[in-house]
Amino acid sequence: MTASGSPAKTQPVILVVEDEPEERFLAATLLEETGFRVIEAETAEKALNILRERADEVNVVFSDVRTPGPIGGFELARIINVTWPRVHVLLTSGDASDQPSDLRMSAIFVPKPWRALDVLTLVEQAAGFHGGGSQVGDAGTG
Repeated sequence: MTASGSPAKTQPVILVVEDEPEERFLAATLLEETGFRVIEAETAEKALNILRERADEVNVVFSDVRTPGPIGGFELARIINVTWPRVHVLLTSGDASDQPSDLRMSAIFVPKPWRALDVLTLVEQAAGFHGGGSQVGDAGTG
């Protein structure tokens, strides 16, 4: 514990935003088994509510581009970039019309179907997470 009462070494927190339950479960399980803490949201609106309350905890948002409701993944990334610039954003989509050129902010695009190793490597880099329980900590070196 540190002087502030928080654990000396905390696990990075990833907010997974995905409306498809199976895909959300897959991403959350993959990240949890690799040493991350995961918060799940079905919509961008729910993700924003979580960030309003817990942005100081969240390191990375991993969101689908197409989420139900008035706010999609690109708009979510823009809001995060302006409101919480220290939170990194990874966006994913299986729709060919969702092109990375649509990203006008600092976000990383991961096409679906994504590979577990790719997602883990990108999330680790974005979160500044090296080691822990991860099996891919050295994937970006060498």
